[in-house]
Amino acid sequence: MRRIFTAVILIPLVVYPVLYGPLYLLVGMQLLCTVLGLWEAFRLLRAISAPAMIGFPLMEVTGYPGGLLFALVFSQVDPSIGANKEMMTALVVLSSIASVAILALALTLGHEIRRLSEGGATFLAVMYVAVPLGLLVWVWRQPDGPFHLLFALVVIWTSDTAGYFIGKKFGKHKSSPRISPNKTWEGTIASFVAALLVGYITARYFWGGDDYFEPMALAAFLNVAGQLGDLAESGLKRRAGVKDSSNLIPGHGGVLDRIDALLFAAPVLWYYWMGKTF
Repeated sequence: MRRIFTAVILIPLVVYPVLYGPLYLLVGMQLLCTVLGLWEAFRLLRAISAPAMIGFPLMEVTGYPGGLLFALVFSQVDPSIGANKEMMTALVVLSSIASVAILALALTLGHEIRRLSEGGATFLAVMYVAVPLGLLVWVWRQPDGPFHLLFALVVIWTSDTAGYFIGKKFGKHKSSPRISPNKTWEGTIASFVAALLVGYITARYFWGGDDYFEPMALAAFLNVAGQLGDLAESGLKRRAGVKDSSNLIPGHGGVLDRIDALLFAAPVLWYYWMGKTF
């Protein structure tokens, strides 16, 4: 019940600025989530590789200002300028690589990885948290950006909810018992089908035209990326020996527990927009 009550409060607080702005409110939310997400990511990575993290506190000294700088730069640059487009593309590629590294780190359960340095952890966390959140604000600033950002949020939220409740009620076949024992194939399939349904409804009533493939394909890619993001964060928590990334959000755990899928889905939305526009 507390989980539902918190969601009822938080969803309008997110949807309103996405639909109506203003920009400073959306950027303020972005920076708040960046700081809190980095704090949680640093805690998880430090717990995983504690023996290697001694000496100069790179996470605190460079991680937060670096993450905020990346977040602001990505949300404000104009990609129509060639140099900016190349810079953004390079950093998004780095962010995607960092996400793959985070996923790989999460999947190496049972293996003692003690070589992740403070600098490496700082870089991974900034690429993992700050850059994707900046991309979401950047998409919002483009023509029809609020609609596409809301579409991505609805896909993630709906598929996550469907996967959670279907998996909890009907799930019998574990999909990743070593990483997240509660995840089932039934929940995974339900999540994917829910994403396709959102894509179909959007195509029929809101997208415009007769093209059903594009919104449904985008919804499918967002869902796959989101499920990988959820799996990655679950693996990190399991390796760190914690149930939630923090207890900041009643009934939901931490900020990363709420945006883990979105962090992996954000580059997908950005790649789609860049391919469509440029």
